[in-house]
Amino acid sequence: MAQENVYDNRSIVVKYIHHKLWKKGYVWEEDRGGTRHDPCSALHKVLREAGDELERLYQSDFAEMSKQLHLTSITAQQRFTAVIDELFRDGVNWGRIIAFFEFGGTVCVECVNKEMTAHVDNIAGWMTEYLNGPLHAWIQENGGWEAFVELYGRQRDSVFRSSWSSIVTVFGLAALGAVGLTIGAYLAQK
Repeated sequence: MAQENVYDNRSIVVKYIHHKLWKKGYVWEEDRGGTRHDPCSALHKVLREAGDELERLYQSDFAEMSKQLHLTSITAQQRFTAVIDELFRDGVNWGRIIAFFEFGGTVCVECVNKEMTAHVDNIAGWMTEYLNGPLHAWIQENGGWEAFVELYGRQRDSVFRSSWSSIVTVFGLAALGAVGLTIGAYLAQK
């Protein structure tokens, strides 16, 4: 894992959020990466593609959930963190990490839609903290970001040209269905 030090979680989060906002026609000033060579470009690409696939499959669920959070300056971090904690309550896998990114990106889009752009920077910070904290050991123990890129690279064609069952196989998303139920249960409590 000689290249593991190349991966900066803040940069990974910023690039992902920038992509989600760009797709909706928004510009976020935080992403100042420019066009210089990015040694993490393969990771950014596969993470975007995996997130976009998840978005296609569960777009309405993520959008509805982000709306249901009713983020305010006072409640934003607590509510965002509660959903993320629930997402990983039963363990970590690459599928849940993709869901983590997609949820964060969707909430950022919702914040911009509601003219709460300042929350985007906050969400990027919370996501980075979560990657550097609770998720860091799991990512390292499972081959680091290189393993995610390699896993995606081996299964790339079948993942995005096939049914949901192939996605489950490739990304270990067997628990993702439980994520929807778990998040639904969380929202039902509110």
